[in-house]
Amino acid sequence: MWKRAYLLKITLLLAVSLFLVPKIILIEFFSNRWIDTGVSSVFLFLLQDLILSVVVYLVAITVISKGRLYFFLLSVFSGAILLCLLLDMRVRELWLKPLDFSLIQYSLQHSSDLISGVEIFLNQLSGFGLTFRFIVFVLFIAYLAAWFLVGLAAYKTPKSQMAVKEGRGKYRVVFVLFLSGMFLWSIYTKDARYDLNKNIFVDPLVATFKDVVSLDATQAKTIQKFEQPAYPLSAINDIQKLGSQPVPDFQNLVFIVLESVRWNSIFGAGVKTGEKYPVFEKLSQEGMLSKSYVSVPHSSKGYYSIFTGLHAYPDIEIKEAMHLYQPSVIHELKKKKNMEAVAFSSLFLQFENMGGFLKSIGVSNSYAVSDIARDKDHSRNNSSFGEGDEYLFSSSVPYLKDVAKEGKGFIALYFPSAAHYPYNCTDKSASQAEIERYEECIMKIDTLIGGMLNEFDKTGILNSTLFVLVGDHGESFGEHGMFIHNSSMHEEEVTVPLIFWANGKVLPKNTSTTSHQTDIAPTIADFFGVADSSLNVQGVSLLREQGKRVFFMSTFFDELSSALVDHPYKYIYEYSPDTIAKYNLEDDPQEKAPQVVLGNEFNTIKNRLISYNVYQKIFFAKKPEQTE
Repeated sequence: MWKRAYLLKITLLLAVSLFLVPKIILIEFFSNRWIDTGVSSVFLFLLQDLILSVVVYLVAITVISKGRLYFFLLSVFSGAILLCLLLDMRVRELWLKPLDFSLIQYSLQHSSDLISGVEIFLNQLSGFGLTFRFIVFVLFIAYLAAWFLVGLAAYKTPKSQMAVKEGRGKYRVVFVLFLSGMFLWSIYTKDARYDLNKNIFVDPLVATFKDVVSLDATQAKTIQKFEQPAYPLSAINDIQKLGSQPVPDFQNLVFIVLESVRWNSIFGAGVKTGEKYPVFEKLSQEGMLSKSYVSVPHSSKGYYSIFTGLHAYPDIEIKEAMHLYQPSVIHELKKKKNMEAVAFSSLFLQFENMGGFLKSIGVSNSYAVSDIARDKDHSRNNSSFGEGDEYLFSSSVPYLKDVAKEGKGFIALYFPSAAHYPYNCTDKSASQAEIERYEECIMKIDTLIGGMLNEFDKTGILNSTLFVLVGDHGESFGEHGMFIHNSSMHEEEVTVPLIFWANGKVLPKNTSTTSHQTDIAPTIADFFGVADSSLNVQGVSLLREQGKRVFFMSTFFDELSSALVDHPYKYIYEYSPDTIAKYNLEDDPQEKAPQVVLGNEFNTIKNRLISYNVYQKIFFAKKPEQTE
């Protein structure tokens, strides 16, 4: 009879051990992404998960001994925990951030706009060469089998055998002491990279105890002033202009914000730009080209930096779209140059209040493709994020021609779907690798922009127009263990092409080949002669002498990671493990050889990046002031 009691304990151990599987899969997923997989490190990664398993085991043994019917409640409770751990695993893989309430809230608020991401969430490889969907299926079968065995053992074990006897109570005391020891160890252990040591159920309790014993308390240090605060745009007039040739005079301005188009795929090392993207090649050769760093690798954050000249808010909240009025270069052009602003978008304007944001920066009218091309079939290449780009440019030209006939200049903002996931731009893309399908989409937008320029030429508005082409953010395809965007500070995600071009006009050539999205607004103001404004910016005009530049950026999730580029070095600070990786971008442009930063260099870089984060949060706490 005693064997039946042990059978119950063994089957319960098997059932709760499933809680360790999601973390084991996560460790394997990150095993080639610069984490230590030695025995001691793996034990650290699993420590909080072990605590959870032990707690559930003790609760289950105690509860089942009170009555066999509690088994059903325990099995459901266990299944819910396992499902949450699996979702947490997948979220960490895609965003390097544990599942939390703000992320759940964001997903629920934008669920209808995030449908296209379901395929990546379910079907991308998630560890051990398996997709997340398959992992969930296998673990569901394992969960059913394990709890079936627990139920069978509970049914077969007499109640007298399940009760804890006096003589054996000491073993339970030892067990509880061992559990307490693991808990204390988790309190005093430093966080691991990617928060791999954290369990979403156990860590809140650990964090509470850390606060109680003040383990994270450090001596108060004065945060140094951020080195790139907002300043009046008019200050750029004190900086020497490039060359002696006068800046061309323009009547019109066109922004083309290239969704998800990264630098590496167009102008990166080894790319045959002229063969794949002839229009981008032509515009870059004839105009001003630079590799531009983003502020935050997320669309709405990129729009904010491009049109205001300011860094975006370094967190998941879209504070950039919360005000009815926000200072921007577009307001300045409308007031001082009698220009009319209009936006044309293949992307849905409802997403993250894009339509409201455009109004706040001075764009009175915004049109979706279906608004300006009502007689066309828009079903092809649509997704939950927007429509195809086939009619975006051509259908908008008559509107702009009418504006020009009225004697006004126009500011036209284009938001093509471009290379946005799910990369279904061509009929033949289904059998291709994902990055090949992505670059097919860039090739398509290259062709469509060429057609747009022809239409502008036919209507006589080409030669009086300045064109600005810029990516809103880059895209990851597993180069550093990431897919899509939002969470990586590596070059594939934070660098985009920036091109200024005007037909038949010679633009100043900047000696620097690197810029920031915040530089676009002051550069436009300089081109159009409205740089005497009190508009606050953080970027610099690319028509002026540059000097030494430093570029700051942050992830979409607060205090996940941030970076600065102080050429030739790039520093990536990860908040959770409190570590900094350093790369020499000249010798290691693919960022394959991180150098560990320690000592005074570590403290200096960390303080610079924290001051950036703190400054931006304080800046966004103030209501935007209307410029005169």
